[in-house]
Amino acid sequence: MTSPTIVAPSSHTAALASPTSSSQSRPASPTHSNNLEPGRLYAVLSYRGDLASWTWAFFVPDPAGSPIGSRGTIFRVVSHAERDLSCGEDTGLGIAVACVPSLDAAVGGGWSFDMSTTDITGSPITVAIVSLGDLESLGPYEDVIGGDGLEPMFRTVPIPESGTGGAALVNRHGVTFSSRTWFLDAICVLHDCGVVTCDDVWMLERELRRFAFSAMDGYLQNKGWTSFTAERCS
Repeated sequence: MTSPTIVAPSSHTAALASPTSSSQSRPASPTHSNNLEPGRLYAVLSYRGDLASWTWAFFVPDPAGSPIGSRGTIFRVVSHAERDLSCGEDTGLGIAVACVPSLDAAVGGGWSFDMSTTDITGSPITVAIVSLGDLESLGPYEDVIGGDGLEPMFRTVPIPESGTGGAALVNRHGVTFSSRTWFLDAICVLHDCGVVTCDDVWMLERELRRFAFSAMDGYLQNKGWTSFTAERCS
């Protein structure tokens, strides 16, 4: 495994993973550089008020943004309870509002697919950013995020109907539905469509969890997010 590149170096070494991580401080408007690249697909794991679970999403950086990652398109599922908090709402400046989803957001409420413009590198809840694969074969950024690019692929990933009586929703595998289970199903769709190569989605899940656990150390010390490169997906 490669080792993480830290923009604002951490005082300690990641114990659970040895990717090249790039950690940076968490002011409201960071100005430092990072090692994200245009033309790549990233996984983003964000803080949700718990030390051992995160919200999971995909991110494609806009090459026109500077630094790379300060603007781009996020693909995710959002609970209706989270939408009520205006998470991801555009401020009018092209930057989406970030918020910490409730741990109870998945219980009893519905979910829907969300695609929006956001600043991942400047978000105060971004914990880990993981490079998953190269998107250059799909064309320029506008084609990648457009109606003939990733969007229709993500929209094919099943989202269960709203629960009743406060019951948690379950996916087609009988597992409680969450942004994580949607993300893993989406990886399978992207693999089948030839966008990424991932032969074992469960091993990828373990790898991403390991990265996020590693990144939490710096995050909780206000050193910001850490970037990694997945070995289980390319």
